[in-house]
Amino acid sequence: MKLKNTAAILACLTVLILGGCTVVDDFLSEDPSKSSRKTIQTAEQLDMVLARYAGFYQENPDYMLASDDYEISPEINTAMNSSYSTYQLIYGLWNDQNKADTRYHTWKQEYTKVYYANLVLNNIDDVEGDEAFKANLKAEAHFLRAYCFFQIALAHTLYYTGSNGDELGITLKQTTSFEEPVARATLQETWDFIEADLQEALKVTKPLVRNDGKRQNWRATTAGVKGFAARYYLYRADYDKAKQYAEEVLREYSALKDFNDPAQMYRHSHVDTYTINQGTPDQEVVTVYFPYTYPQMSSDATRVAFAEWTEMLYMRACYYGSWWYIPSQSLLETFATDVPGGDPNNDLRYYYFVLPDFGLRYCQKTTLGRKPGYCQFFYDTIVSGPTTAEMNLIIAECLARSGDVAGAMNYVNKVRKNRIARAVYVDLTASSKDDAVKKVLQERRREFPFVLRWFDLKRLNANDPANQVTITRTFYPYNETTIQTGEPTKQYVLEPNSRHYAMPISEDEITKSKGEIQQNTY
Repeated sequence: MKLKNTAAILACLTVLILGGCTVVDDFLSEDPSKSSRKTIQTAEQLDMVLARYAGFYQENPDYMLASDDYEISPEINTAMNSSYSTYQLIYGLWNDQNKADTRYHTWKQEYTKVYYANLVLNNIDDVEGDEAFKANLKAEAHFLRAYCFFQIALAHTLYYTGSNGDELGITLKQTTSFEEPVARATLQETWDFIEADLQEALKVTKPLVRNDGKRQNWRATTAGVKGFAARYYLYRADYDKAKQYAEEVLREYSALKDFNDPAQMYRHSHVDTYTINQGTPDQEVVTVYFPYTYPQMSSDATRVAFAEWTEMLYMRACYYGSWWYIPSQSLLETFATDVPGGDPNNDLRYYYFVLPDFGLRYCQKTTLGRKPGYCQFFYDTIVSGPTTAEMNLIIAECLARSGDVAGAMNYVNKVRKNRIARAVYVDLTASSKDDAVKKVLQERRREFPFVLRWFDLKRLNANDPANQVTITRTFYPYNETTIQTGEPTKQYVLEPNSRHYAMPISEDEITKSKGEIQQNTY
């Protein structure tokens, strides 16, 4: 068949070339031109579109800055060698409009991936190939699109309660045509569409673990799709389905990484050393130790190391270009909660990933700059795809909400046994249903800082009054270009169910759509 848009072919060819595909040499033998269009003829060519994992795994979740896991404070702004950026403040202080920044946002990045999913879906029925192979590719493309649409909706729409379906949803791109309308669907249409895509995705037949024992989590697999389904239904407060899919994942694959095992977790040979000088003869040398995952995610070798994170069911990574995940005080305090001895270092997630003096990399080399950072993979990357630990905690929460306190704590402790220092470990217990829910939620926050907190805030504020959260930040007034540090600080508040839980879309995207994409209202 002929593709309708030459640009679509050029984009596809770029993907295939970058992927190093040797299967499609004949396909690439003639350069495309305005007068000569190529056709995609085989399922193997479409398979290579989805095989380019380096183009799909990275996420830029702006909502990470908006959650109460990320710290924005006058003290850190003063300590920084340069101030917070407008980008950080637009989202971190819940601005009404995004007019000042045009960087690579959730919206743009995820729609780029949707393009390739649609490229497969628009062509799969007309190419040559084994029918079972084609069916699996089609299901994988539905999965990629569902996952991307979910990310966009999580960032830019209100929580769908079932009664607010007329609110603005997202643009439901279904073709590769640049002439396709981009007006936003309703909230109900958005979530109906994502769920329909998810149901098609559940037809994926590729297992997570291959016959040779290797995992293939950079592609859609049975465990990966079901892991996303468990996450999706937890967000929608369908606890029966969330539990069902999480259990199905663990029946297929249940490995947990043991943070007590020096073969699995250790500190890297790289350290940063800083000399603290307060302008007196007294100096202090401070050493920052990095986890073994330190090497930067800039090559295929380190991406492979990332993919080999034992628990990851689908390869997705939260990437933050500013290189400093600044943990809030409330996040840091959770690591001393429910930990034997009250010492956060007994929680090995804190011991390895929270670097107490990491801020010296970006701040004055004085005590003022001794601020913590969260560092999982290099400075910029955190696992954000579904994991086996997440599946255990999803089951735990669903059991807790059904009143099965003992069962809930059993699943929580499966994770904690691999996270708490063995020398001090004791099982976590709960005194009631409400206590169990609260403890599961605290464990989720420690296990998935930054990457799932916005997800949890939105669903809890809508469905769980006992665990609603009001976020309050104190900071200076600011405008599109300047932080007004000479003015008194003011309070910024994000109330439960605030309209600011639908973050503004970049004005650049609205301008490029010639106004067809409508901005959120506040």
